[in-house]
Amino acid sequence: MNLVKWFRKNNKKMMAVVVIIIMIGFVGGSYLSQLSRRATGIHKTIAYFGDNKKITNSSLSTAHRELNILRTLRVDVLLRNQSLSGILLGELLFAEQQTSPLLINHIKQAIRTNHIRISDKQINDMYRKSVPSSIYWLLLKDEAGSAGIIASNEQASKLLGQLIPQLFNGQTYSQRIGDLINQHGLTEQQLLTIFSELLSTLEYAKIICSNENVTSSQIARSIAAEMESIDAELVEFDSDYFTSSIEEPALNAEEEHFEDYKQFFTGDVSEKNPHGFGYKLPDRVQLEYIIVKLDDILPLITPPANQEKDDYYQRYKQELFTEQLRTDPNDPNSPLTQRIKKRSEVEDIISSRLLKNKIYSTANQILQETITITEAGFEDTDIEPENLTDEQFKDLSGDYKTAAEKISKKHNIKLYQGQTGLLSPSVLQADEHLTRLYLEGRGRNPVPLFQIVFAVGDLDASELGPFDVQKPKMYENIGPLKDLWGWDPARRETPQWSGMQDTSGQIMAIARVTKAIKAAEPKRIDQPIDISAPNLDPNDELNEKNVYPVREKVTEDLKRLAAMDIAKSKAEEFIDLASKEGWDNALDKFNELYGPLAKQDQNDPNVFKLQNLTGLQRISSNTLETLVMQSEGNPGQRSFLTEARKWLSVNEAKIERQFIDQLYSLVPPDSNNVDAVPLVMEFKPGMSFYCIKNISVNRLTLQEYEEIKPMRLQREDYIQSESLAPIHFNPQNILKRMKFRNAGTDEEQQNDTPIEPEAAS
Repeated sequence: MNLVKWFRKNNKKMMAVVVIIIMIGFVGGSYLSQLSRRATGIHKTIAYFGDNKKITNSSLSTAHRELNILRTLRVDVLLRNQSLSGILLGELLFAEQQTSPLLINHIKQAIRTNHIRISDKQINDMYRKSVPSSIYWLLLKDEAGSAGIIASNEQASKLLGQLIPQLFNGQTYSQRIGDLINQHGLTEQQLLTIFSELLSTLEYAKIICSNENVTSSQIARSIAAEMESIDAELVEFDSDYFTSSIEEPALNAEEEHFEDYKQFFTGDVSEKNPHGFGYKLPDRVQLEYIIVKLDDILPLITPPANQEKDDYYQRYKQELFTEQLRTDPNDPNSPLTQRIKKRSEVEDIISSRLLKNKIYSTANQILQETITITEAGFEDTDIEPENLTDEQFKDLSGDYKTAAEKISKKHNIKLYQGQTGLLSPSVLQADEHLTRLYLEGRGRNPVPLFQIVFAVGDLDASELGPFDVQKPKMYENIGPLKDLWGWDPARRETPQWSGMQDTSGQIMAIARVTKAIKAAEPKRIDQPIDISAPNLDPNDELNEKNVYPVREKVTEDLKRLAAMDIAKSKAEEFIDLASKEGWDNALDKFNELYGPLAKQDQNDPNVFKLQNLTGLQRISSNTLETLVMQSEGNPGQRSFLTEARKWLSVNEAKIERQFIDQLYSLVPPDSNNVDAVPLVMEFKPGMSFYCIKNISVNRLTLQEYEEIKPMRLQREDYIQSESLAPIHFNPQNILKRMKFRNAGTDEEQQNDTPIEPEAAS
């Protein structure tokens, strides 16, 4: 047959065959190439650690499989019910993206309750992993094995035999392990080896974190601070009582005093600064805000209709309106039965909740509209917000005043718009409105406004964790913010709106940071300090700014310092009078003679009072160290709770400690009382003198000390061990101490593209 004619006759068939061949060559070749690469890639080295130990695709896959097996054994649940070391190991190996913020809050609460020296940042860093969990698993089990910490399979088998029935609703060891053997194609010994490696890893961590020994002297001081107490009866003579007779200090004296102490923060007591003078300005932020009072939303709201109430009742009656009752009301031991309350019984509750929902929804809608107006400029740029500079954010952001006026007019409602001064953390937290505002993080976790704004930009003075809210940019809208006090329409006195004035302080808001300044010395003594805060009084038209120069504080401090001599002489005069006429008569006479001049509050009947301080306990060095650590990343936060139920900052706790220690120093070591009373004690941090009537120490007996010592030793060892756990399990610390590095093209070279963390499964 003529070949050309044959091709012409069968050209369509040939074309089909050619296309198929080409497709096989293209697809099949690529597929075969991938298979080839996969076959050789299983053993390819992707990273190194230690002295050139290799991590291959195969070993990484095996590690990932082992973690899945441990997860199937519910080891993640088991670890979360262990000590902090176990919880952190579980979070490192098994935490997924949907990890509950409730667990994080539980961890942080446990840290504070047990006085463990761990900061929020250390916990947040546990969730900042740069490689897959399987990498950390490989490194940790190798680390434990290299140290000779190896749990046996017999130990693993015995422990699993105890745990499996608890973790799997009574299922036996044989049933559970049998299922895993069938599911994963492993032997029992292989499964036990995986679990024993986890036990070894946890045991190694406990050994490493317990290496710091607690000395007997440390325990003795700790027990004394915790268990002993001191009582004192005294009268305070604050130098501030007597400043009215002090002349204004000379300008050169003010300048000299300012230069001497401008590098200190106020209350920063030390040998160089015994009175705690200080004029250094802390981290500060300026906020722009739009605030709406929930009380003002009421005229915009239609009362809940009967149909709305009925729908709410039908939807939530099982969940919200079910109560437990005894089958026989006269028999407290009779069985319980459930009863759903009638709608008429919960009418007020339903009305209150529906009204509250409408209030919040409307306020949220109004603030969202203001956000939309102020962010309209971002629609004209292709740059993602997170990539914008502060200047670009400022240029694209709309004007708050214009937005507030527009929305106020639209809804016929008062919006409070303005700008604060430069506020420090303590000033912001002291403001009656700003301190209550918060934003919901993941899991509806409330994050205070002050914590958010001090994390802005380069200021970075506040710690925001992965389960809080996103770190804000300058001029970025924050909100809508809610009021921690909430808004309770159930307070109303009638079914309508009367009696609502008691809720006028409850608000919602949006805010943005317009300026952020790091802590710095003031440039000059006359530098103005503006601490203006939101004013929500509609009758206050002037809304005067709260501005004062640094000189004002310098003058006040110098006058108090000058009045110390007067305070001392008055204290000595009082002691003399009290010795002759008795303390009650002396107090009456001093309040008559000096009370009117010393009063800060004219409604206070007495200035000079006999204070009865009981049960004062020393603040130990360990407690202060814990307070410093727990306050890290929480600017201005008062974290220490005294026996008198006072929350103190770090500096306040140091001053409180010095005061109590000074009282203790007056009592001889071999006595529980002071014989040479009454006496006068100077306390420089408070710029005060104290007339002391009586001091007594409630000391521990030797027998009590010996009984407490073992328990206290165990507790201190526990605290120190747990305090080191987040350091040991910190993801970056693990990579660093194990000398982890990615393999490059030449296997030993570091790769520019690191191994990415695996997605949550």
